[in-house]
Amino acid sequence: MTDSAFISTRPTCKLNGETRAALEQALTGMVINLPLHGCAHGELHLTNWGVPEGQQAPDFVLNDLSLGAELEILMGQDNPVSLFKGEITALEERYGEGAPTLVLLVQDKLHRLARSRHCRSFEAQSPDDLVQSIAGEAGLQADVSLSNLTATWHQLNESDLAFLLRIAGRFDLGLRLVGNTLRAKAEEGDPNPVQLNAQDSALKVRLIADLNHQPTQTTVNGYNLADDTGADFTSGGMAPAPAGTTAAATLHDLGWPGDECVPQPFARSSAEAEAYARAHFRRQGKRFLQGDIVCQGEPTLTCGKEIELSGVSPRLQGVYRIIHCVHRFDNLSGYETHLKVNKGGWQP
Repeated sequence: MTDSAFISTRPTCKLNGETRAALEQALTGMVINLPLHGCAHGELHLTNWGVPEGQQAPDFVLNDLSLGAELEILMGQDNPVSLFKGEITALEERYGEGAPTLVLLVQDKLHRLARSRHCRSFEAQSPDDLVQSIAGEAGLQADVSLSNLTATWHQLNESDLAFLLRIAGRFDLGLRLVGNTLRAKAEEGDPNPVQLNAQDSALKVRLIADLNHQPTQTTVNGYNLADDTGADFTSGGMAPAPAGTTAAATLHDLGWPGDECVPQPFARSSAEAEAYARAHFRRQGKRFLQGDIVCQGEPTLTCGKEIELSGVSPRLQGVYRIIHCVHRFDNLSGYETHLKVNKGGWQP
């Protein structure tokens, strides 16, 4: 983390690969959302009034911005870090509150998958196969490790994006665009998590250890029509196991009931039942500790990375996963990073 309260520079904007100083100067506010699962998106507010180069009278100065243009946002002085790269999908003009304002709505290129809708089936394929196939249709590389179980998967009047998000969600794995690569795999441990201290670099911290909706074990019941047999599995642990005491262990200690049966998605084989039960138990268990952190602007923070939090009570300190990251900039507050984090165990 930097020593100053906020990074001193303003965001740098590249339009179609070229740095545009005029955009940096006109920028009054910015919000960039980086979700763990889905399309990265953002909103930029720019003052659209001034004296264009070569003219003497004031006029609109951002008329050359167009829908579909590629926009990249970078932050930092010596080694700028790319916060976001995508396309302008909407232009909004606002009047009546001072100088004319131009608002840009931007999304990463994953939004293009939302523009293609199909009714089709992927027969005798694994989830990895179908992600690879759809990514190839969109001209994207794919880094995929969802599951190798073979089945038939139906896309029923869904966009490609909605279909992929639904399938990846069954296995509790995030799907997002990293560069030009569609990533759908388990999050990796961070060898060098960013250090945040609630008494220093973290400006605001809110954490909660919540037993609501936490199961002691998760059961999925299905049926294999081909074999005329039941497809059942019960999961009561997370792999890899989180550090500390889990929600399930806390429930056992308290003597509170927590067996959970999950009806959807419907398992069509024992392999699917096992995958869905493990995924649902893991999805709930890793939310045992969760919260929001506002820290000084740090461009290296993004979804999927980890932070190591100190300056809080011993039972809540430790390594948390970032599940949603928002970079905010405006002329009043400067640059801040807002995080949603979670953690599967604590030290009660």
